[in-house]
Amino acid sequence: MEFKVEDYVEEGLILLAKLISFKTVLHQYDPKAEAPFGEENKQALKFILETASHEGFTTYNDRNYAGHIEFGKGKETLGILAHLDVVPVEGQTWDTAPFHLTIRDNQLFGRGVMDDKGPLVAAYLAMRMLKDQEFQPNKKIRLIMGCDEESGSRCLSHYFQNQPLPEFGFSPDAEFPLIYGEKAHMQYNFEGALDSSEIIKEFHCGNRYNVVPALASMKLTKDLTNEYLAYLKAHGYEGKVEKDLYIAYGKASHAMVPEKGLNASFILFDFLNEVSPSTLSKFFVKYLTFDPFGKKIGYDLFDEEMKELTSNVGIVSIQDGKIVIGMDCRVPRPDHQEKMEEKIGVAAKDANLTVNILSFGGFHYVDPNSFLVKTLMQVYKDVTNDDKAQPITIGGGTYAKFIKNCVAYGPLFPEREDVCHIANEYMRLEDFKSAIEIYAKAIYELTK
Repeated sequence: MEFKVEDYVEEGLILLAKLISFKTVLHQYDPKAEAPFGEENKQALKFILETASHEGFTTYNDRNYAGHIEFGKGKETLGILAHLDVVPVEGQTWDTAPFHLTIRDNQLFGRGVMDDKGPLVAAYLAMRMLKDQEFQPNKKIRLIMGCDEESGSRCLSHYFQNQPLPEFGFSPDAEFPLIYGEKAHMQYNFEGALDSSEIIKEFHCGNRYNVVPALASMKLTKDLTNEYLAYLKAHGYEGKVEKDLYIAYGKASHAMVPEKGLNASFILFDFLNEVSPSTLSKFFVKYLTFDPFGKKIGYDLFDEEMKELTSNVGIVSIQDGKIVIGMDCRVPRPDHQEKMEEKIGVAAKDANLTVNILSFGGFHYVDPNSFLVKTLMQVYKDVTNDDKAQPITIGGGTYAKFIKNCVAYGPLFPEREDVCHIANEYMRLEDFKSAIEIYAKAIYELTK
């Protein structure tokens, strides 16, 4: 079997450019609508399914929740799980147009180029390469594509109500060499009413739990302009005051690695606590600010295999007297939930807030000595000549959790910068090519 990747690169870049042009950011979910996750997600799914159909693949659209591209026959199915939706770009400063594929210095820039439209295209081209050579797999090969991975994966929950689960598979939506374990995922809110003694009138920061927010703003009941500008200068932070709006700029990152970002809300609350402390600012500084591992709250948990817990303040909303603080935690073990809830409750009581646990689950683990893991690891080593690579665990949650025998596999190579969910998201052209080859060989080895 020949794997002539170069023959497919130009086609792949055209496909990727078209997919990136769809602004597949969720604004509103409507389960009864023809486009439950928005028109852009619907059109992106329609485009890739029509493209594959014209190339002779079997396709299926599950009411624009998700769809699949398939070829091959057999009693078992290899599932390749990727997604078309992306996180927002608001509050981020891009050097290129985020919804336009820009190729510069052998790098591909655009929202979704790494997470997850680029890997989706790479997997599709891998299937094309095999099909064009009339490869006859002994299993069905099914590329399953969802439209809501970034906001709860309701897409695949719906899809798997109507389609059978594959027996095994991989999700090209994380890191190489391979991820065999994913931490549990907990989201919760601190909620309450704004005390009349607070000087905050409004506060806005973040619109996704799973992103470290890079922009925060607030309005106050008194003028602290000079104090704020002095604070920014003294601490080396970026921000400004526009009329009565106090603005802070941080650095975005994925919530599974909050230590790589700078939460803009922390800047504002740290400032308030320094110059005009209140119950809320004291709460933030005591329990949340500049603490990506939950040490201040007391749930800094650790597991030797799954590593440390991470904690992210994804959303802060204070409006019309109501407080909502949205938290996202990646939890090493499922049995850590009870201790977390105990610590969260103590913190909330300290500031007269209540706790609303939104979700807990998603722990996923595949035996690193399984056939699936060993086969995929060998393919990775054969293509990259990286003999030292070992499979890892992460805090991110991927589609792999939908299938018991499924792992996350690429596209981020070791030692590469993780640019998911941040401005100027990019993938190196050489990595795009390598991913195509790895996925083609992996599919071949798993289904020959």
